[in-house]
Amino acid sequence: MISHDGDPTRVLMISPQFRPIVGGYERAAERLSAALADAGLQVVVITERRESAWPAVELTDGYEVRRLSCLYRRHLHAFTSLFSFAGFLLRHGHTFDVWHVHQYGLHAALAIVLGKVLHCPVVLKLTSTASMGIRSALGGGIKGRILGFIHRRVSACIAVSEEAREEAIRFGISPERIHLVPNGVDGRQFHPASSEERAAARSALGLDCERLVLYVGRLSAEKNPLALLAAWAAVDTKAREGALLALVGDGPDRDQVHAITHMRNLAGNVVLAGNRSDVANWYRAADVFVISSHLEGLSNTMIEALASGLPVISTRVSGSSLLVESPNAGLVVDVGNIEMLAREMERLLQDGSMRTLLGKNARLRFESLFSLEILSKKMISLYESLLVWNVKLGKS
Repeated sequence: MISHDGDPTRVLMISPQFRPIVGGYERAAERLSAALADAGLQVVVITERRESAWPAVELTDGYEVRRLSCLYRRHLHAFTSLFSFAGFLLRHGHTFDVWHVHQYGLHAALAIVLGKVLHCPVVLKLTSTASMGIRSALGGGIKGRILGFIHRRVSACIAVSEEAREEAIRFGISPERIHLVPNGVDGRQFHPASSEERAAARSALGLDCERLVLYVGRLSAEKNPLALLAAWAAVDTKAREGALLALVGDGPDRDQVHAITHMRNLAGNVVLAGNRSDVANWYRAADVFVISSHLEGLSNTMIEALASGLPVISTRVSGSSLLVESPNAGLVVDVGNIEMLAREMERLLQDGSMRTLLGKNARLRFESLFSLEILSKKMISLYESLLVWNVKLGKS
């Protein structure tokens, strides 16, 4: 993609949290940056440098990461990093064609205001919905009203699901500026495993089981891992025979998860793997993927599971409706319904034909909606439209 001055389009990613912090929106920002760089765009990510050991400048996967100084203290780092972000945008912001913000809040408001001053179009991605959505995140009172006023004036808004798009409209962002673009995943890294590959992955991970149910995510209240453990304990013992439940991730509920695992005598068929850098191997080792969340945006782990050809069991959160569209790629249960979650895990553990059918449909769903190639093309098309509009407005 070439900008109006004949050079490759220059995209500034504004992502307050980024690698080595690992989370849903951080990983989505990484993948998009790499995909756009692979497509020939020049991409720079600015993020907080919360620890001095983190490199200030890093080149990776064809794009550049610049970590800006901040005083990392609870509830303070966002304010202190604003000065660094403002300085960077005022000094260097005009050298980019598009600014792409990956988290609403103070940094997004700063970018939108300075984008207006420097005549740079700003794209804002909505990362979650409901109680974690934009309206709730910005809060009430005078501060919330000011932030809301600013956010409604963003050049373009990315909604990762239909629920997020509808929420953005209710928030007051003009519908013509809202674009439905889900997160993407590299289908080469996450792909369906043959029976031989699955066996090899389990061996490499030290897993001794006939079937593996996988959860990947934070061990935190909104992800509801405690309900998942309760549902696993409620699965019929015959269905659980030879099966393991693996939880890959860490978080504030870690101690409770450990305690409940032992209290319910689940230690023998539950694996608490913690944070892992080899998460793709866990998908290749799995037979079923499960999401137990109270709240989600469009789950990145669900997309990774679809790419890996895994049948998905998900609570009824944002994006889960994609699983039950024809052809079905998974099963959806009511939030907090432990009995229903247990029943569906039991069902897929016992029905190999159903696992195979849903898994094939899962990969097809991924290829049609969530591949990085499709995502990057949509984003480039959006950037192009913004650049054309900006040229019409007279940006040199």
